[in-house]
Amino acid sequence: MMTISPEQRIAVAEAGDAPVELADPQTGMAYVLMRADVFQKMRELVEAEEARREHEAWSRLARKARDQWAQENAY
Repeated sequence: MMTISPEQRIAVAEAGDAPVELADPQTGMAYVLMRADVFQKMRELVEAEEARREHEAWSRLARKARDQWAQENAY
């Protein structure tokens, strides 16, 4: 695991609970530095939302198949 620089430590302390934005001057890429526990909670929330959306998609597909079957097999 890498360690943070003294400058990053100061930025984290000043930011409190907020994430710290970092920029790589060579690539122009932006990065976010945050506590690992905050990142893990965000990851869990994103994964839960993805699972919920997948479940809803499968439910819609099942209802559509059921309705189509009912139309084709009316008594």
